[in-house]
Amino acid sequence: MIKIRTFLTFFALFFVLVALAACDSSSPTPVPVSETRASPAPTEGQGLEVLIANSRHLVGTDRFPIGIVRNGTSVKDAQVHLRFYDLTGGKDAVMKNESDAPFYGDNLGEAGVYVGKATFDKPGEWGVEAVVTRPGFATETQRIGFLVMERDPSPAVGTQAPRTKTLTLADVNGDRTKLSSAEVDDRILHQLSIDTAVTNGKPTVILFATPRFCQTRTCGPSHQVILGLAENYASRVNFIHIEVFKNFETFEIADAMREWNLESEPWLFFIDANGKIVRKYEGGITSKEIVPDFLEFIGS
Repeated sequence: MIKIRTFLTFFALFFVLVALAACDSSSPTPVPVSETRASPAPTEGQGLEVLIANSRHLVGTDRFPIGIVRNGTSVKDAQVHLRFYDLTGGKDAVMKNESDAPFYGDNLGEAGVYVGKATFDKPGEWGVEAVVTRPGFATETQRIGFLVMERDPSPAVGTQAPRTKTLTLADVNGDRTKLSSAEVDDRILHQLSIDTAVTNGKPTVILFATPRFCQTRTCGPSHQVILGLAENYASRVNFIHIEVFKNFETFEIADAMREWNLESEPWLFFIDANGKIVRKYEGGITSKEIVPDFLEFIGS
């Protein structure tokens, strides 16, 4: 059975140390957690830690978010440069590409991520070297190994979005609380089923998130970004929020999460007017990162 994982990434580790007000920290952890490859958890006095902030890396051009922590506190004022190395040849690491990684954290409370771009030309073992320059500190370098997958286990960029039938307000007699754990009124995000949205000739934005029960504590902030966009662009774009859980008492995983093969949260998809996925994002998103991408997506 599919389980929502608390991946050992920056967000999952950081929020063990500090609570982000955007989610209800008193909410129970609804499902068992499982683990994946990542950096060790930061501990007080451990110094600089660079932590991978997503769970999947794929052949091709990849959004590569990392978090930086020093002594249990998120670092927000560094300049970060990433170098990516192919380790598939054995002992000799080959640098393939590099990227600056600007900071995004405008709506993520005490956290935030540095997001670079990587290009992986083959699956297998890869490594990233992060060069961190921060006022008042000597330049430091951290290296992390990770796996690159050949194929995306979830719906991939460039493929047609699954025509999933999902519940709307009309299916629950207008009771928003049966469709969303958000405390704010987000009825605008529950008007359309996915199968209708991706076939009605308009671009579509879909957020898979559980604002109240989010294990990475970033669903609430991500939901706020998408709700703000919907309030301004709903006449031009379909906006849909899909809850991770179909029932807030049993915490059974939503059918759409299973069909899309999503094992973490949150996920954001941009789908064009022809039903093709053109962008996807894993983990917490910020308006600083997403709004420019969204405006490019809709051609504004």
